Amino acid sequence: MAATALPVSVIARAETYYQPPTRRPGQTAPDWSSIPGAELVYYWYGTRLSRRVPIPTETVSDADPVYARIDDGRWLAECDICRNAIVVSVDDLRYGCPECKRGWVGLIAPNDIAAVEAETLAKPRRFWWHDDDPRNPYREEPVPEPPVDPEPPTEPEEPQP
Repeated sequence: MAATALPVSVIARAETYYQPPTRRPGQTAPDWSSIPGAELVYYWYGTRLSRRVPIPTETVSDADPVYARIDDGRWLAECDICRNAIVVSVDDLRYGCPECKRGWVGLIAPNDIAAVEAETLAKPRRFWWHDDDPRNPYREEPVPEPPVDPEPPTEPEEPQP
């Protein structure tokens, strides 16, 4: 069984997961500390994957927001279009997909992030889904109400002479 590279005591966010490349001899180390969390994946794609992907400049207004979830100790969100999952920032609630080059959409995170992280870290397996996420495999489907029997049709009254 392979050991995870992530520390057991931390849920990784974009700010801790996407790190700049190491300093090359004779050069200063890149500083990504001022880059917003949602944009870090684009810098990482450029340096680690050698794929320069433009950072979105527009928001997709008619798109549904995506849900953040914890997957093996990382905050992830999955693109509705191409199903690419990336590590996200729960402090910068924007999601853009570097694979299909989608513009920004909203990111839904829990209200109490610290409580969710603490609850997840206490579990033997570090997974958590938002209750409202339609992809949540543990989501309880609402119980449909039983059909109501329609009232029997009433016969029209015959006029009295």
